[in-house]
Amino acid sequence: MTWTKPQWWQTISSELLTGTQSLGAYLDRSGLTLAHVEKGLSGLELRHLACLPLSPGGSETWSINLQAIITSWKLQFCPVSLAVGRELGFIRQAILPRAVAENLSQVVQYELDRFFPFPADSLYFDFQVIKETDTEVQLLLMGQPREPVEDCLNLLEQAGLRTITVEPEITATINAFGTLVKRLPASWLVWRTDSEGFELIHLEGRRIRAYRQVRLAPAEKTVPRLLAEIDRLREQGAMPEALCRSGWETPEADLNPLTEGHELSIINPDQLQVKGLPAASDLGGGLPALGAALRGLRKVPLQTNLLPETERSKVKLRGLFLTKILLVVLIGLSCLWAGSLMIHKRVHLYQTNRLLARLGPETRQVARQLSESQEMAKTLESLEQRLEQYPRKLNLLKELTNLIPENTWLFYLKCNERQLEMGGVSRSAADLIPLMEQSGWFTKTEFASPIVTDANGREHFKIKAEIKVLGMGS
Repeated sequence: MTWTKPQWWQTISSELLTGTQSLGAYLDRSGLTLAHVEKGLSGLELRHLACLPLSPGGSETWSINLQAIITSWKLQFCPVSLAVGRELGFIRQAILPRAVAENLSQVVQYELDRFFPFPADSLYFDFQVIKETDTEVQLLLMGQPREPVEDCLNLLEQAGLRTITVEPEITATINAFGTLVKRLPASWLVWRTDSEGFELIHLEGRRIRAYRQVRLAPAEKTVPRLLAEIDRLREQGAMPEALCRSGWETPEADLNPLTEGHELSIINPDQLQVKGLPAASDLGGGLPALGAALRGLRKVPLQTNLLPETERSKVKLRGLFLTKILLVVLIGLSCLWAGSLMIHKRVHLYQTNRLLARLGPETRQVARQLSESQEMAKTLESLEQRLEQYPRKLNLLKELTNLIPENTWLFYLKCNERQLEMGGVSRSAADLIPLMEQSGWFTKTEFASPIVTDANGREHFKIKAEIKVLGMGS
């Protein structure tokens, strides 16, 4: 086959400009939306956008259509991220004692049944820390029943795709705005509307600071209720400067109070910096699908992933061919630069050694003896500190081991010459205070935080005390 110059040049150009590809999927009650995104030298581009509506044929019809789409888009073995609609999952706010912060993931999994109507083993879940104080940790819990998601994941796998993340619709929407809007202020809002109400999320940089889910009465207006929620955020110290809109179009067209009275700049989906983006009226579920697709291309503001680590596909993303060449050139130049520095240092070292040789053996001997003396001094100082500290702390640990009842377990213990702090669980945490006071080792013994009783009746405690003496009688 003979190619003309325009043909071979077009082929080479297309190969050089071919970038990393990613697929985002958005599952809701109406169907499955797919967004194919490619990152090339010319920037980010939305190559394809398709929707598979829910039909009477169910998953079998989806499977056939999905296979055809993936084949036509040439996306076999492409990484895919799945966003799930709000109506298919749960988002809850939770408050836990500050004492559990060190084992937060384990405690969240243990307490999940308190917040969701499903047991933990039948949920995909994750959480975001909203706020931490001296006494509590505020969380945003996100849960998703496994059954509908697993059906969709199986369809994606049968089509030759590799799922790397599962996340709620709202985090995918936040990632779309947070990644693709230029000059987004440090404090901003995401406003997602639907037929029943809206969600309002306040973000500072890459962290969620507040979440509100509002249900509207049939005759209640959306904008006045939104203004009330923004006013409440301002009373709590938040100062948002931008509002990103998504979801249903509100019937109220007058958003002037947002831009005038509250000095908020309104950001619509059509302002996202991505090529190939359709008009907002044609976007539909494409916004969360687009936000999900970004997970396979770049670092997004929210790294929420409901999928357990053991179920995530390990995907090595294919980078730009030209970028790889430039990277190799950069590495080569860096090696040359590092080599020249090494040679330069070698020359200086050689000159220094010659100078030292001229100074005579006496100078080298003095320097050697000085170095040995310094090392011996450090060794003696370290030995004295260990001899002084460890026996006394061992006596204290031995005393604690003897006086703590068998129904008590410690999670952690911090001790210095003046104070002791410990935490754990017990059948009767209140009995520990008298035991420690009566031992003669401690004074001002008190609970550092409220006692928390778990579902098994065990009391989680945190105790602090001042140490009277260390090592008496040792």
